[in-house]
Amino acid sequence: MPNYQINKISDQFGVEVIGLDVSKNLNEKDTKVLKNLFHRNHVIVFRDQNISDEEQLSFTENFGELEIYPEVDKTKDSQKTYHVANVNLDGKHLTDKDEQVIFQKVNQRWHTDSSYRFIPSYASLLYGIEVLPDKANGGETEFVNMFRVYEYLDEKLKTKLEYLHMVHYYEFGRRMFPNLPPVSEFEKENIPPVSHPLIRLHPERNNSRSLFFTANAGNEIGGMTQEEGSCLHKKLVDIVSDSAFKYKHRWKKGDLLMWDNRCLLHRAVPYDINKYRRVFRRTTVAGSTAIKGPCLDPEII
Repeated sequence: MPNYQINKISDQFGVEVIGLDVSKNLNEKDTKVLKNLFHRNHVIVFRDQNISDEEQLSFTENFGELEIYPEVDKTKDSQKTYHVANVNLDGKHLTDKDEQVIFQKVNQRWHTDSSYRFIPSYASLLYGIEVLPDKANGGETEFVNMFRVYEYLDEKLKTKLEYLHMVHYYEFGRRMFPNLPPVSEFEKENIPPVSHPLIRLHPERNNSRSLFFTANAGNEIGGMTQEEGSCLHKKLVDIVSDSAFKYKHRWKKGDLLMWDNRCLLHRAVPYDINKYRRVFRRTTVAGSTAIKGPCLDPEII
């Protein structure tokens, strides 16, 4: 038996782990337990952590190769950590007019991390350094189970989505917030637009299906006009928003939250940016293969 406590955190999915210090090296047995726990529950909250950048990076590496962030002005100490905050690296509280804060408003829409890459990420780990007080409204991170969302789609819509792809691109945030500076030539070169199937097969789960799209990295559907594609995209966003298959995480200082980007969408719940400081550090486990859709035989790819 592990020497830490595991509790469910919602009726839908997710567990918390209490009593495990992730700053210490994991043994092979604990690593296997956590990987199995993650596979079954999609979300793990490691409570009461106190970890440095290096310790978070080291813990994340237990689950696979780390993703590198080519984006400028958002990393902290390393290209493998991501500064998610309305506070700059010098500790100054930024207003909602600051470019860094505006950029993070993009994440208030349903998304999965790094969907704009040819190989999207496997998992994200977000560490709560400064969190909102209990009395504050908003600031949570909300998740939705896309296995269940797909399962409950009507059959006519499932058939329609069978062979469709969505175009994902990093630059889409500039359409939502045109006052942001344009992406750099370096970013354009390293993160060009990609196309992913709207229905994702999961080989690690006997090719179970989930709905795969985002609301913050595009709204164009291959083979459709812009108007038709955006209309279908909006319908999918509304289905996800109205779904009952959710978990909303209210942050506590020291939480290290790990989630599965392959089968969940998530979003940051809006809050009073000018009133409250919110500081998080993210590491990301890279994916291992391009997304497989139902139009290809999963046995030969």
